[in-house]
Amino acid sequence: MTNNIKLLVASCFVAAMFGCNTPRPIFAPPGPVRYQQNNASYHDPYADEDAGPEVVGARPRDFQKPNAEPVRNRVYTDSLYGR
Repeated sequence: MTNNIKLLVASCFVAAMFGCNTPRPIFAPPGPVRYQQNNASYHDPYADEDAGPEVVGARPRDFQKPNAEPVRNRVYTDSLYGR
């Protein structure tokens, strides 16, 4: 009986330590400026002008013109994951 309890406690401990592991450390810096810019243009977290009315001033100065719709649709297809 005590072996079962020890096994249960050890299993819970291991699950708690390794269950929510992320591939990238959460506390790491976001990376160089160019990396952040490429990431923002790839994911485009700003409001989509095609989905609704234009929101003036929602985008930063360097991202005023979003990618065209055909380019946005082919981002995954042209990547290594889509091939």
